[in-house]
Amino acid sequence: MKDEIILSPKHGLNPSLLKCFACGKDAGIACLGKIKNDEKAPMEMTDPNIFCDNCQNVINQDGLLVISVRDGETGNNPYRTGKVIGITKEAKERIFKDITVNVCYMEDSTFDKIFKNK
Repeated sequence: MKDEIILSPKHGLNPSLLKCFACGKDAGIACLGKIKNDEKAPMEMTDPNIFCDNCQNVINQDGLLVISVRDGETGNNPYRTGKVIGITKEAKERIFKDITVNVCYMEDSTFDKIFKNK
């Protein structure tokens, strides 16, 4: 029973558009069915494990997705500026030396100093 979707009496399958955690592009559709209080599913959802094909490709090749966030932001979900860059494994190892993650946040002022075209 845990693998089935219980349809919402009000909203049916109750879909929500999944957005890429890194860049915000469309990444899929979640079929939520009946949720708490039989509410309508949100129009869009983000999950830290959901990526679009392009961002997932960077991760699969052990590259790094750098997400620019507003200077001074902290926490698990800081305010994003909309800038994201994917770099290769080789560039990741050369620029960031010992970094072991595939996704990271960087303050916007630092992001611009490192990645901005001059």
